[in-house]
Amino acid sequence: MLFDATKVQVDATKVQVDATKVQVDATKVQVDATKVQVDATKVQVDATKVQVDATKVQVDATKVQVKRLVCIT
Repeated sequence: MLFDATKVQVDATKVQVDATKVQVDATKVQVDATKVQVDATKVQVDATKVQVDATKVQVDATKVQVKRLVCIT
């Protein structure tokens, strides 16, 4: 009887350890998902920066054209 009770306790402890491992794995998945979101946001910020730079180049080009028109007239 005593042996059976000890075995039940060991089994119960094993179940708790397995449950903890599942929680740790789930947390790791959430951390990974958050990292992916942060990376995606960074890509969007970089893309926006490229667009801003491209707009700046267009504005500069337009400025050059306006200066040329002023010189011609």
